[in-house]
Amino acid sequence: MLRRTFIATLPSFVAAAALGQSHIDAGTVQTEAGRLGVPVYSVAITSPDANLAALAKRAFGLHGSYKIVPRQSAQFVFDFSRAGANSVRIAISKGLSFESVCEGSSAVEALMKACDAAVLRTLRSPGFFAGSIAFSYSSDNWNTSEICVSDIVFQNVRMITRDKSDSLMPHFSPDGRRILYTGYYRTGFMDLYSIDLANNTRKVFASFKGSNTGGSFSPDGSKVALILTSSGNAEVWIANASGGGFRRLTNNKATESSPGFSPDGSKIVFASDDMGGPQIYTMPSSGGKMRRVNTRMSGYCSEPSWNPRDPNKIAFTAAVGRGFQVAVYDFASRSSKWVSSGENTSGAVWLNDGRHLICTKSRGKARKLYVVDTETNSQKPLHTSSFNAKEADFVYAPRR
Repeated sequence: MLRRTFIATLPSFVAAAALGQSHIDAGTVQTEAGRLGVPVYSVAITSPDANLAALAKRAFGLHGSYKIVPRQSAQFVFDFSRAGANSVRIAISKGLSFESVCEGSSAVEALMKACDAAVLRTLRSPGFFAGSIAFSYSSDNWNTSEICVSDIVFQNVRMITRDKSDSLMPHFSPDGRRILYTGYYRTGFMDLYSIDLANNTRKVFASFKGSNTGGSFSPDGSKVALILTSSGNAEVWIANASGGGFRRLTNNKATESSPGFSPDGSKIVFASDDMGGPQIYTMPSSGGKMRRVNTRMSGYCSEPSWNPRDPNKIAFTAAVGRGFQVAVYDFASRSSKWVSSGENTSGAVWLNDGRHLICTKSRGKARKLYVVDTETNSQKPLHTSSFNAKEADFVYAPRR
């Protein structure tokens, strides 16, 4: 049975907390980036519209391959101007000559698409600025968390749930039209819900005995990997994305968690404590033998995320010292490397360029989303410290 879901903008005090980011240094680029062989371009960003210029600087400041400098010392000049209510013109000069008009469902989306066009033209790789983020948000005024969606620069933040009970772990469908999330709504137990963002309706996706979590879509959007405890312990299951056709994939005494798909959908990656502490495993999405991914990093490895562009790479959370950091494992070299540092970092999800991650950094009860560059290890906040967000998912499906 479908239920109407209330979707609205965040309360004004919440929106202000998310958007007040003028303190973020958009021009900070690690000096070692060049030594690592990653292109770092000096760019000037200009616009007759101060707001467009400020948002573009925030976007490029997240990337790691762009250093914002004055026009006279720039390799490229990126100029952004309004070409209509929801369209933006990007003109690149000095280093090359390029011009294009980008349209979006809003002026912000049009600008982000224009920024992506500049990335593609200069780096010859996709930009991620026009993508969307889903995350779990909580306030000091609440004891629970709700699901929100936003653009990458936090200009249009929408609260998707108002359940007044914990809503957690959102996952986009590949087309960005649906979200699966784990919630305690109605029953008080962990059930999986599906929200259709086009018509604002919600329905129960999985509500079996025990807990129902996970809810990760396959790359083609036809299947969902999830974790059910209906058999007595947490096992990996797979189902049709429309609901139904539930089929159990693992059958052991271990606890499985965080399932996701390989880029071609043929395999599932997940965490399991089959060896005692949690480790990363893969198995065919049609069912079969579990195979451990020997990361050689930690006795505690969880929350795997398969790179959508490079099937050789998996990001994961690992215990180090008394905390957690994010690492990347490479199947080709059979080696891992740390890509985050500082405050506890977890819950990595790849962006569409296969280079950047969105992660959650935590200090005490505070949670904050960061973009992590796996090439340079730079870490940039997406919002202010007063905005409490965690468990992000990302989709690149801008409207045409």
